[in-house]
Amino acid sequence: MKNLITLLSIKEFIIENALTDSVMLVLHPKNFDELALEYIESNNMQIERPFEILGICIIEDTDDEVAYNEIDILEVAYDHHEEFEYEYLRAAV
Repeated sequence: MKNLITLLSIKEFIIENALTDSVMLVLHPKNFDELALEYIESNNMQIERPFEILGICIIEDTDDEVAYNEIDILEVAYDHHEEFEYEYLRAAV
């Protein structure tokens, strides 16, 4: 996704791609901060990191792998051998 990342565009992206809580969206740090500020202003509330939009967890890229104005989808796979253990699988968008 090479368009401007806004609260509306993230909601549209989630709906258009029929995303479920089995994934997380990873954003470039600048996009994450901009989206978090827009979320705070529009909802008049504080957020914690990560935060959710339409039930999808939004996290900040800390590995410098996501380009500005791009969205990376992480698939969340539950490890049935260990309780509360999760594995994150990258998917290209």
